[in-house]
Amino acid sequence: MKITMTNVLILGASGNIAKLVATQINKQVTLTQFLRTPSKLGNAVKGRVITGDVLDEDALQQAMAGQDIVYANLGPNPMAKMAAAVIKAAENAQIKRLIWVATAGIYNEIAKDGRTQAEAIYGKADDPNSYFGDERRGADIIDQSTIVTTIIRPNALTNDSAVQEVVINGRNEQLQGHPISRATVANFISQLILNPDQYLNDSIAISKK
Repeated sequence: MKITMTNVLILGASGNIAKLVATQINKQVTLTQFLRTPSKLGNAVKGRVITGDVLDEDALQQAMAGQDIVYANLGPNPMAKMAAAVIKAAENAQIKRLIWVATAGIYNEIAKDGRTQAEAIYGKADDPNSYFGDERRGADIIDQSTIVTTIIRPNALTNDSAVQEVVINGRNEQLQGHPISRATVANFISQLILNPDQYLNDSIAISKK
């Protein structure tokens, strides 16, 4: 009997977290990586690689054809425009499952003492011209789609190589925990791709416990 592997498309495949995810899931799925500059993959897993821009909806829709799961790790700007392009292409390609990476802070979930400092750097979530505001608009576009989505909002990122214990907070909960390693975020996303019936139509923040 032929075993059919899950088809997974990574958007923004040259990012550090996305490359870690590709390495972790490569042997368990049929992987396609979509990015602007293939040379940025370096020695990472190659597989099927498509060169393109996520704002090119036709190219994006072609890349999504036949995919079971789309994992988007894009940024930093313009997230709202990229979210709109991804959703339009995904709905046209009849994608059923989308994992979208945003950032913690877009729902004003950072504790007040830390929020002031974060907003001084990233702006306010209600300002669409700020980093937080653009990320929030992008997340709202993902939320409003007809696709089953999970929005993952990592805490501040570190380069610690360890996979850490994670604390998860929902959309309306105050952010708990500590800065989280990219390795931990990649492991969390990899496990979600391999077990996608979790956090359906949800937005979750992840931090080091």
